[in-house]
Amino acid sequence: MAKPTYEDADVMLRLMQMYPAEDAGYIWSDEFIPDYAEFEAKRSDDTEAHGKLRAILGWYESIGTLYKYGLLNEDLLFDWLAIDASWDRVKSHALAWRQEMGNVHMYENFEAMAEANVDWTARRDRTAA
Repeated sequence: MAKPTYEDADVMLRLMQMYPAEDAGYIWSDEFIPDYAEFEAKRSDDTEAHGKLRAILGWYESIGTLYKYGLLNEDLLFDWLAIDASWDRVKSHALAWRQEMGNVHMYENFEAMAEANVDWTARRDRTAA
């Protein structure tokens, strides 16, 4: 991939300004339950928790869509965000909502971007060795 440009950095900084930090803090807290079934059994009526989770999923899905169409520099993106770790944290919810809504495309760009992040990390680790 091409070396990141100032334009790439500008896009990254704009995305950072849109980052739902409070919501991200929630999904990494001990309060968050990563398993969808367990979460729903204990917090099905917690609209605030659901809202925070959907905000994070939506933010990453938006970035995933930009990534899908080549509008983000891959090296800059994956060096900046641990997308695969974030996906692993919320994937049970994303996949369950995808099934519940009957929409096979729901959060697919986030998921694909997380898989690409894993591949990028493996390539980087091989070249660093």
